[in-house]
Amino acid sequence: MNSGFLKTLNKRSGGAIGFRDQMGTHGRYQFSHGKAVANRISLVNHLISLYGFHNYLEIGVRRKADMHDKIIASVKVSVDPAEDAEADFNLTSDAFFQQNTQMFDLIFIDGLHLGEQVYRDIRNSLNVLKPGGMILLHDLNPPTEFHAREVYEVDGKYPAWNGTSWQGYARCRVEDPELEMYVVDVDWGVGYIRRGRQKCYSGSIASYADLEKNRVELLNLITVKDFLRRHPVNRLEWSPLDPLAR
Repeated sequence: MNSGFLKTLNKRSGGAIGFRDQMGTHGRYQFSHGKAVANRISLVNHLISLYGFHNYLEIGVRRKADMHDKIIASVKVSVDPAEDAEADFNLTSDAFFQQNTQMFDLIFIDGLHLGEQVYRDIRNSLNVLKPGGMILLHDLNPPTEFHAREVYEVDGKYPAWNGTSWQGYARCRVEDPELEMYVVDVDWGVGYIRRGRQKCYSGSIASYADLEKNRVELLNLITVKDFLRRHPVNRLEWSPLDPLAR
């Protein structure tokens, strides 16, 4: 990532966003389930522990040891279409949602990294969220256009790939004022969605250049510390109807 981009991003965020490398910020933090390195797993477990969530769905699970086995929810369901995936349901996410009858407290989306699919996964997930439920998503902050390419394979190799996942998320930022949405600057960008309210993004989301130009505003990009301010460890009571701390 070039230094000019970092300076611009830091300036636009008032110094609040500070990438240490292409994956986002690093460091150990006090979460509701204990001290841990900030990443997608610790953010999911923080919310599960903090709000007493039990039912967890993970979309995109090739090897359960990578993340699924580390999630502390008491009821966990996994979905992945690959025949060799260690998922509970070897189905596409579309097929899973068509036959699913369960409701979930927290859903983690890390399936096919293409905008249209991510958008469908978001809309389908919203339909099976319990009151007060939340959605987290991976790979929403690609640091370069190469990371945001549409095709995973490059010359027979599979380098780091965020795909166009950000566009599926961004479409909801444009279309739906009845959602609360932001992306935490950690682990390639971890998105957060729940029923709520937002000022919709009014700019273009047609290309990576649009993201690069307006990254902080488009994604509603926040730091891990900001995330913990919105979901504080010492929060004593919570209701699905309560507005989250701003």
